[in-house]
Amino acid sequence: MTSTSVRYFATTAMFLGACCLSVTHAQTYTSDPGAWRPVAYSNLLFPLGEAESYASLWQDRLDESNKKSAPINPGGLLDMSIAVGNRGASEWHFSINFQTKLVALSVLSTPYLCTDEYPSPTQGIRIKVCPSRLVTFQSNSYSVIDGAACFVEKTLGAPAEDSTATVTYAAYDVPSRSIRLRYTVSHQEIDRCAQSVPLHPEN
Repeated sequence: MTSTSVRYFATTAMFLGACCLSVTHAQTYTSDPGAWRPVAYSNLLFPLGEAESYASLWQDRLDESNKKSAPINPGGLLDMSIAVGNRGASEWHFSINFQTKLVALSVLSTPYLCTDEYPSPTQGIRIKVCPSRLVTFQSNSYSVIDGAACFVEKTLGAPAEDSTATVTYAAYDVPSRSIRLRYTVSHQEIDRCAQSVPLHPEN
C-alpha cells in the first residue's frame, strides 16, 4: 500500500520542524521496538498538544479535505461542525526513537481523503484505506514518504467491546528495517490490511 517515492516539502518546512520538535521532546528511546504496540490516536478537529504536531504534518491534506466540506448555507443557521476546525479528521501514529533519528508513521482519516473501504466483520466498525505518511527526522533534515494504510473507525452503532477486541498494532521489524502493521476487528485479524512499511524503500 505504500509509495516508494520520497518527497521533500520545502514549503511545509516550518510545520514539519514544529512537528519534529514536539514529537521528539515527547519521545524517549524506544527500548524494544520489535514488540507489538497499539497505535495512538489523535482527534484533529481542534488539535492541541501532540495532536497539533500531527495536524501540522498533514496540513496540506487537511486543507484539501476542508475545502471539500459542505458549504455553509448563507440563509440558514451556522453549523459549527462544518464551519470551523478540521471536519471529521483524525489520525493514528506509531513512532520509534532510535536516538540518532526519529521515525513516525501517521495515517489520516477524513470524510474526503480515504480511497476505499473493506468489508467489516462487525456492524458499526468501518475499515477504510486512508493516506499515510512516514516521516524520518535526523539531525537537521527530514524526509516524507507518502503511501496508504488501513484506518479502523468505530461509529455510533458499534457494539460494546473489551479494549483488546478492535485494535491496530505496529512493531518494528529489525531484519527488514520496516514497520509492520496488523489489525483486529472484534478479535478477528484483518489480513488484507496487514502490511510492512519499509523505512528506506528502494527507488
